Amino acid sequence: MAIPPGQESFQLTGYCVSECTAVSLPPEGITIFGSQLHTHLAGIKVHTRHVRDGIEMTELNRDDHYSTHFQEIRKLKKPVKVLPGDALITQCDYNTEERENVTLGGFAITDEMCVNYVHYFPATDLEVCKSAISDQALNSYFNYMKQWENQNTSFRQGISDNYKAIRWNKMRVQLLTDVYKEAPLSMQCNMSSGDRFPGYWENTPVTPVLKPLPPPPRTC
Repeated sequence: MAIPPGQESFQLTGYCVSECTAVSLPPEGITIFGSQLHTHLAGIKVHTRHVRDGIEMTELNRDDHYSTHFQEIRKLKKPVKVLPGDALITQCDYNTEERENVTLGGFAITDEMCVNYVHYFPATDLEVCKSAISDQALNSYFNYMKQWENQNTSFRQGISDNYKAIRWNKMRVQLLTDVYKEAPLSMQCNMSSGDRFPGYWENTPVTPVLKPLPPPPRTC
């Protein structure tokens, strides 16, 4: 995934889908007691949602004033029980107003991540549960940019080069946002050994939230 330049607030979402927790967590579930939210320099806001059978539960963790210079493992005020079949959705907001070029996902501090490191018991074999947009959906976006927007994207180029080839405007940014929200996922549901849990993890549907949490009550 990537973040276009010049954005006051651009959101990326990472999913730990119910299909993964269903095959990786014990029948009694796990208890999360700590959480470390993580992005790099462009991150300004991070929170993780907890969904069960389409119903949004109490949030797992939130930082509306996130700074990569002040990261900490936070003990949750109340431990959270996550059962097999539950989903976790981590949403990160980024500010790239001072950047002239697209920001790619990666390990460098000038690249970006959207991560929640959770601390829980009992120990399980689940090590990594993370999502990316499916290659098919992303290639369709790049093809649209070439055919209809006259951008220098090409199936001969890699993903990073295609992102960098786009001259970003409001419409192209909005279309990318829509693709990220609607496109199926390529999942990694991995054991500590690095092997994936049994299942088909390509073109996994985005977790539906049929009943979101109501907005917090106003205090004034």
